[in-house]
Amino acid sequence: MTTPTATHPDTDVESAPDAESLTDAALLDALERGFELRHAADSRLVRLAAEVVKRSRSSLGLDGLASRLGSTSAAVMLADVGHITAAEGQRLCRVAEATSDRVTLLGERMPPAFPTVADAVRAAIIPLDSANHIVTALTQASPRAQRDDLVSAELALVKFALESPADMVRAVAARWRDALDVDGIEQREGDLVERRSLRRSILANGMKRYRLDLDPAGSAFLDAAIDAQVGQVIRAPRFHEPDLGAPNADAPEPDPVPDSRTLAQIAADAVVELARHAISCDSTSVPLPSATIVVRMTLDSLLGGVGEAQIDGIEQPISAGTARHLAADAHLIPAVLDGVGEVLDFGISRRLFSKAQRLALAEREGGCAVAGCSRPPSHTEAHHLRWWSHGGATDLANGILLCIKHHHTVHRDGWGIEVIDNVPWFTPPSSVDVRRRPRRGGRPPVPTVRRE
Repeated sequence: MTTPTATHPDTDVESAPDAESLTDAALLDALERGFELRHAADSRLVRLAAEVVKRSRSSLGLDGLASRLGSTSAAVMLADVGHITAAEGQRLCRVAEATSDRVTLLGERMPPAFPTVADAVRAAIIPLDSANHIVTALTQASPRAQRDDLVSAELALVKFALESPADMVRAVAARWRDALDVDGIEQREGDLVERRSLRRSILANGMKRYRLDLDPAGSAFLDAAIDAQVGQVIRAPRFHEPDLGAPNADAPEPDPVPDSRTLAQIAADAVVELARHAISCDSTSVPLPSATIVVRMTLDSLLGGVGEAQIDGIEQPISAGTARHLAADAHLIPAVLDGVGEVLDFGISRRLFSKAQRLALAEREGGCAVAGCSRPPSHTEAHHLRWWSHGGATDLANGILLCIKHHHTVHRDGWGIEVIDNVPWFTPPSSVDVRRRPRRGGRPPVPTVRRE
């Protein structure tokens, strides 16, 4: 049997240097070039997929291209030809249909449904996943949204996608969807509630797997309980056992012993601890470390019960009505936007940030402020932008939330951090990026839709 060889018409793979021989800067340049080629290939595939969709349209019946090749749909045909997943084939078709010219029943040609996304995909400046998230979210909102608002949302999302990972684009696109289609929030929320489930299976190695799907409101409670336990473990000091014998007043303080468990193991143990307490204690309340659920909404939504709300750490928005119901039976902290809060700046008279300040920082950052880091506020530490030992004030303008890993990285490698218009920007050292291009952190931008 002969091994098939791959051909690379657009790149000379054989002449490319080994990755191991590259400097850090050269490796980053090679990665950027590689992703540019990938985006260009995806752009070409989207155009080809559009033609496949056209030649496989249902009006052609059995004469359609996909049918003649034995596939049930254009997406399945793409999966068969490219040896990709059916989900990837569906993404290609979805983006292809949304970014290609349309033809009316009278044969008249119309521009694409999403022309800004189409231009970005053709220019290969945003990835396929980002284009798919934008198209999916705006398509869901389009039946009840104003046309001008859809255009503004499309422009804002494409601009955001130029500089942001696809996961963040998905989250921002969902916010735009709900801002454009307020009336649809409760229906989408209800659909998620109906999909909640817990499935259990035994693995071959004897472990038991639990697959739990929860709606945003339900997951907020479980996340708060687990994160509180994990956060407490992360910050808890541990010490070596002292040697047996007579006490020695001059003996040095014992060294702390780090917890050897991974964060995933600590979280799993937290769930088991909750269950152990539930079945072994007569008390109906579970003893938890201080756990806080922060629900964010506008004052109008709080008063009227219409619109959306956000739960810290939960990507999917909930309806304002659900947020008000949650407040009736849970210990929640409402973060009402544009409201008047307590005095949060303490100057240099104190070194540690207060709980109120940490809540305000969590409102701004949502957790660790580094882009792409998913650590919740309970896993973070408040960092002084200008060090307290160098005269930095313990004020919100001089504070930022960082997880332990990124806190050490910032101190060790000398990252620059600046907060501009309430958005943190991280400037890497030259050892990470020779160009030292600032990277956006914190929460993604919030949609602004004018209501009549």
